[in-house]
Amino acid sequence: MDVPEVVRRLWEKYGLEEKVRGHCIAVAEFALKIAEEVEKRGQKVDREALILGALLHDIGRAITHDPFEHFLKSAEILRAEGFEEKIVKIAERHFSAGISAEEAKKLGLPEKDYIPESLEEKIVSFADNLTFGSAVRDFDSFMRRLNKIDEEYPELSWFTASTRHRAIQMKEEIEKLSGMRF
Repeated sequence: MDVPEVVRRLWEKYGLEEKVRGHCIAVAEFALKIAEEVEKRGQKVDREALILGALLHDIGRAITHDPFEHFLKSAEILRAEGFEEKIVKIAERHFSAGISAEEAKKLGLPEKDYIPESLEEKIVSFADNLTFGSAVRDFDSFMRRLNKIDEEYPELSWFTASTRHRAIQMKEEIEKLSGMRF
């Protein structure tokens, strides 16, 4: 993938690790494949927002690798850098299959919805869920990752249960729109 200069500059400015950059590129490539299939079926996708959002969704990992904070930092950085809100929201809402305001409060996060709403937000979130490092896996791999979280952090089982439900809904929606199977 040809990474836009604006993305490269931001990665350099914040010192984003090469491993995370590779992950972002893999997510962007997978998201673009999904978007192309969705467009073939007549649905409009804002490719520029999708690509920028995917390439920058984890810019917050330059600050923290905390799974429950990095997406907030990504949004904070992108807002501070003057990105359009639709790109900021792709980063802010990409984590897992989203977080409701009620869940955010229970997790000690600012109480607001972080659930993907736009098609671009959903595609990037879904692509991120299926991308492990730089490798794209199947949906069952994501579900197994949630099972592992349940084993390691049983106190989060309420959250992983909600995530499973939302992830299945997102998968079904993207499969219907794209004709792809995951």
